[in-house]
Amino acid sequence: MKKFWELQKQKKDYKKIIVLFGCGCFLLLTLLYIGLLHNEIGAERTRYGYIAKNEAEHIITLVDCVMARTTTLETMLQDHNGETEWFDKVAKNIYDDVTDETGVSLKNFAIAPDGVVSKVYPLEGNEALVGFNFLDTSRKGNLEAKEAYEKGTTILTNPFELVQGGIGMGGRSPVILRDGDTETLWGLVTVTIDFENMIEVLRLDNLEGMGVDYAISYIDQDGTPVRIHAVGDPGENAVKTRFAVRNLTWEIAVVPKKGWILPWRVVLSILIILILSLFGGIFANMVIILHENNAMLRRLAVTDGLTGCMNRLAFEKRIEELRENGIDKDFVYISADVNGLKQCNDTLGHPAGDELLVGASACMRESFEPYGKVYRIGGDEFVALLLADQKTLDEIMKKVQDLTEHWEGEMVKHISVAFGHATHSEFPDATIDTLITTVDERMYEVKREYYQHHTREVIS
Repeated sequence: MKKFWELQKQKKDYKKIIVLFGCGCFLLLTLLYIGLLHNEIGAERTRYGYIAKNEAEHIITLVDCVMARTTTLETMLQDHNGETEWFDKVAKNIYDDVTDETGVSLKNFAIAPDGVVSKVYPLEGNEALVGFNFLDTSRKGNLEAKEAYEKGTTILTNPFELVQGGIGMGGRSPVILRDGDTETLWGLVTVTIDFENMIEVLRLDNLEGMGVDYAISYIDQDGTPVRIHAVGDPGENAVKTRFAVRNLTWEIAVVPKKGWILPWRVVLSILIILILSLFGGIFANMVIILHENNAMLRRLAVTDGLTGCMNRLAFEKRIEELRENGIDKDFVYISADVNGLKQCNDTLGHPAGDELLVGASACMRESFEPYGKVYRIGGDEFVALLLADQKTLDEIMKKVQDLTEHWEGEMVKHISVAFGHATHSEFPDATIDTLITTVDERMYEVKREYYQHHTREVIS
């Protein structure tokens, strides 16, 4: 009957392990899938980042190409000392060149001595612009014109509603006339782009054909994006790229219409994870039991069962490694022997002797193990192999002496340990075997001195 109940308990434990490991497998596989999903989304976002960057560079190139024409107008005005008879003919050539080179249809070119428009090309459709004062900051687009006029540098405007109708974005460039060392601010030249036509020329609608929602915004003075063109609604999860269009900061946001991941793929993946977790629970149960058994055997093979220190087998293996590879410059060899163990065993019994050994090893491990390993190589014999400079070694030895002096057990009231140590820096030419011999001699000398002053052990 007893065996029957033990068997039932084993079955319950087996089921519990399957459930626990199954849950663990599910969690692990889910985390793995989330990681893979994250990487996949990351790769997709990187690809969309390249798309956004490519479109941004396209916009920058197109705007720069158009706005470069302001330099031509500036040069003509400077060459003609502010005279404007040439304007209609030259402006037509520039207008046609822009259309042929970029495909962009300009709203107009204009020249504005002292900020007031005197000539505009083409005049048809832009009659309302003649006489327009660009320095009147109450009108949209004029803050940039005044800034260009005052700073003496070309300023680009964000898209705004034009007085002659439509949406445009303009470049305002000051014209400075020079007569020897004298410079005179003549006025402004302006180039106004048909913004809606520019969007068509950029062929951003091709992104829609690729399954991409996108939005173009400019960044206002408060750092807030102001949308100026969009297809779909990219939302907050979009890939966003900010870029400089001359003095302006724009942003393009792109996102796949279908989303970053398809929902049905997530559902299918979860079902597969559930199935794998069931088998994983059973398999993991066997693997972990085998692993634990092997780990326990490995630990037992190199660990002293009483004190938890490394055993003699581990010590000999480490010494062999030091013989082959040499000794580090901060290497320290410490030998320790517990005083009075035999008398403790004889008078108080072996449990008390074990308590003495465990207490001594605990003091040594607390002091030494931050800097190396402690080995029990015999009944009351211990060795510590450390890496420490002289200052640290002095602190270590003081600490272990303090710990042993203040230790008190239940059956044994105090510990006495004889220590001997030597460093590689003290004996730079010594081999590990020579160092061991030297340290043992020092330790036994300490031990002899101890017994010369203690004719008998006081253990109570």
